[in-house]
Amino acid sequence: MRKSSYSAVLALLLILCCLSCQTEDAAIPEMTAEQTKAVVLGKWKVQRVDYQVCRNESCTTTNYTGTPHDYFEFRADSAFLYRHAAISTHREAFRAEYKLPGAFVLGHLFWSATFKIKESNGHKAVLVCSYTGADPYAIFTDTYYLYR
Repeated sequence: MRKSSYSAVLALLLILCCLSCQTEDAAIPEMTAEQTKAVVLGKWKVQRVDYQVCRNESCTTTNYTGTPHDYFEFRADSAFLYRHAAISTHREAFRAEYKLPGAFVLGHLFWSATFKIKESNGHKAVLVCSYTGADPYAIFTDTYYLYR
């Protein structure tokens, strides 16, 4: 009887220890479409971009670390990505729609993607975009780390 009492107390202590160690991620308050637009508009330098591809529960990630001259410029109805190489500057233009709470859509010709704001403050933003391509079994996730 005594042995089972000790086991029960020990099990309860173990459960309490495990539960007390759990942490919850701080939830980002949901932004309205107008708040999302206000947060994103302007010029943001590219710190890093993580490109992740997942197939059959196996993921690989590659990184692009921006140069000091790389930046995203978000405007009311468009966005531009500038990437500078040693020889040339690459510029991509997108249509921008700020109609979703906490996210926005960038489009280019026949392609469009929804970018969710994972983190933001006045000087840093993390944007995440997941999509499928020609391979229906692959999920692509691009994470942009931007700063001002």
